[in-house]
Amino acid sequence: MINPFTAHAKITRMQQDALRSLYTVYPGFETMRHDWLLAETGRALTAHHGYIEELCRSHFVAMVFKIVKFLGGAERLTEDDIARFTSYVNDGGIRAMIQMLLAANKEQAFIDELQRLPVHIQNNAPLMLNKSIDLHGDFIAGFFNETYGSIDNTPLRLRENYELTRKFICRLVVLAEENLKQHRS
Repeated sequence: MINPFTAHAKITRMQQDALRSLYTVYPGFETMRHDWLLAETGRALTAHHGYIEELCRSHFVAMVFKIVKFLGGAERLTEDDIARFTSYVNDGGIRAMIQMLLAANKEQAFIDELQRLPVHIQNNAPLMLNKSIDLHGDFIAGFFNETYGSIDNTPLRLRENYELTRKFICRLVVLAEENLKQHRS
């Protein structure tokens, strides 16, 4: 059962856990390859995926997205985005994303997991991923400003992780679009 009084704290904890490996100076992670850091993000999300799924099935989902917007970094999040994300999670998308992040061959895992999802989620994937590029940029810029005082003060490795993650998401957009073309032909 989702408790609206503790939702803010749980969301903050999820964000911290998901951001830790890629976007904070964390002992032992400075020299790790980006794909390993993505897997660490997948492991962090694994710990929270049950709550995310429960949240998206609850009546509090709109309130929680307002909390996320209030926390910053998601000002461009619309009601349509909320509906798309909720549908994605409810149809197994968060599990698919975690499987992809944990996989050694993330691109192939993305394609395999995407093809297992309902067609409406596959159709929605390029749009959702494109939107996530903008939201990721806004959110991480806000996080860097809050944590390090400015983007320029952010350690170079973390800025590089941001760029690599952005390129990775852009690549997923291309793969999702190619998947749609294959299904239409």
